[in-house]
Amino acid sequence: FFVITRSSVGFRGVMLSLHTASLSFNMPVSAPVSAPRASVSMAADVNSMLGKYSVKGIVYDPLGLASKYDVNWLREAELKHGRLCMLAFAGFLANDAGWGIPGLNIKCASIDAHDKMVASGHMWALLAFVGICESLHFSVVIPKLDGDWGDYRPGNYGLDPLKLDTPARREAELKNGRLAMLAFSGVITQAALGHTAPYW
Repeated sequence: FFVITRSSVGFRGVMLSLHTASLSFNMPVSAPVSAPRASVSMAADVNSMLGKYSVKGIVYDPLGLASKYDVNWLREAELKHGRLCMLAFAGFLANDAGWGIPGLNIKCASIDAHDKMVASGHMWALLAFVGICESLHFSVVIPKLDGDWGDYRPGNYGLDPLKLDTPARREAELKNGRLAMLAFSGVITQAALGHTAPYW
């Protein structure tokens, strides 16, 4: 369990988050009725996608997500989160090794970096950058949900100036991204528990 104190987050921040959370539960008396949807249209077959781990070559999907959701959307999310976690893990280690962002005079442990960036006001620049990227991404991906993805491949943003794209590299990126998601979860947990580098 997490303990929130006035010094760590700020009393106003806690009250604001509680207030906005309570607003999200205000529903209309009668929810709008939409036309019943047929089964979700799967533009790709999950069995033909890269990234299987089983020795037998079958898909490991114990929750049956591939039969409930658009698998292209799931792969898009998996690739995006994997890429972010590869950057986050590398950045977390680099900052704790003493390599900061040039031009910023903020020296602190990685676990404290968020709060220091918020206090200095630099987090607004990151929020603006991420907001622009997400808006551009949503404008491309949202119209394709549960529909025809055409020739668009999930995770392909057209950034390959060195022409390195091959099926083997795509699978390597996918697996490294999965590993990075686990690695970042582990390192952030260990750091939050008070363990400094090498985090055990």
